Amino acid sequence: MAEEDEDGAAEGGSNTKKLIVIIVAGVLLLVGITVGVTLLLVGGGDDTGDTADGTEEVVEEIRSDPVYIDLKPAFTVNLDPEDPVQFLQISIQILTFDSSVAEDVEKHKPLIRNNMLVLFGQQKSADLRSVEGKQTLQQQVLDIVQSVINERGNGGEVDSVYFTTFVMQ
Repeated sequence: MAEEDEDGAAEGGSNTKKLIVIIVAGVLLLVGITVGVTLLLVGGGDDTGDTADGTEEVVEEIRSDPVYIDLKPAFTVNLDPEDPVQFLQISIQILTFDSSVAEDVEKHKPLIRNNMLVLFGQQKSADLRSVEGKQTLQQQVLDIVQSVINERGNGGEVDSVYFTTFVMQ
């Protein structure tokens, strides 16, 4: 009979431990749910983009469809008479995701074309033979278009400028 008491006490101790573990897990689950709901309702959805550790969360901007503006006709300029290359011809397309920028580019196309013709006429063929030279010229063209949009248009971002033909002769 003494053995039965010891076994019963051992089983009761095991059941008690299981009951305590279940109660603790239930309490932790309730605390977690309460904290989650509180954050969701009170302060978890602010639009500042700050995370709990103080760093800013990067929020990706949703873009509309791309708009390409073809600056036709192609640009053809005479280079310096002392340059071994006499002519430069470039076709350009402008990329934006903002339709108001596309409208501003169309509206101010004569000013944009003028500024680009002046820029192209100042180029040296030796500089334009390298990839870096073409990329530098591409950045200068982008800067020209962006400055016209900022100064004369409604603002907005010109995303890229592409040379669709590039001929030196």
